[in-house]
Amino acid sequence: MKLSDRLPERVTVDGRTYRLDFDFRNVLDLMAQLDRTDLIQPAREWHALRCIMRRPPRDWHRRTALLLAVRGILFPAQRGEAGPKVTDFDQDADLIRAAFRQHYGIDLFRDRVHWLEFTALLGALPEGSKYAEVLGYRARPLPKPTKYNREEREFLAKMKARWALHLEGEEAERSYQHGLRMMAESLLMLADATKTTTGSDE
Repeated sequence: MKLSDRLPERVTVDGRTYRLDFDFRNVLDLMAQLDRTDLIQPAREWHALRCIMRRPPRDWHRRTALLLAVRGILFPAQRGEAGPKVTDFDQDADLIRAAFRQHYGIDLFRDRVHWLEFTALLGALPEGSKYAEVLGYRARPLPKPTKYNREEREFLAKMKARWALHLEGEEAERSYQHGLRMMAESLLMLADATKTTTGSDE
């Protein structure tokens, strides 16, 4: 968004304008409805739109077009390859609330915050909050093993295990594959380091 832009509260689809409530709680509920597996797609879309408006369109095609427009506003396309998941709004809820209270004076239990403002503030949290510290542990790769960094690697591995996210489905599979790649690289580096050390002692 440009600095001169206003936070969007309406969406126009096929010449009709809809007023929507993009409070962060409503958007989180919308996301949860879209992830439901016990409903067919039209029902998921209706329940999702019901989170941000009183009366979703009756026509399924209009609902689909409206939801597509809403997604374009709330979840703009991200460029580049996505890395491993480092946060979860449910599992990190307490950390996020504490960070907003600490740095912005915003009480996420009571204050209304537009989704786009919420995500902008979340992404701009400075160092010094527990949330930022935890994200740092999750995002930081284990350094390649050497004979000098054993304690550093053990501490980081401990923190990663302590603050690990509980993932399911495709996210769990991506995280598992990423972990396998990192483990393979670490084993290769450890083997190389061992060979070097053995060779220098002879």
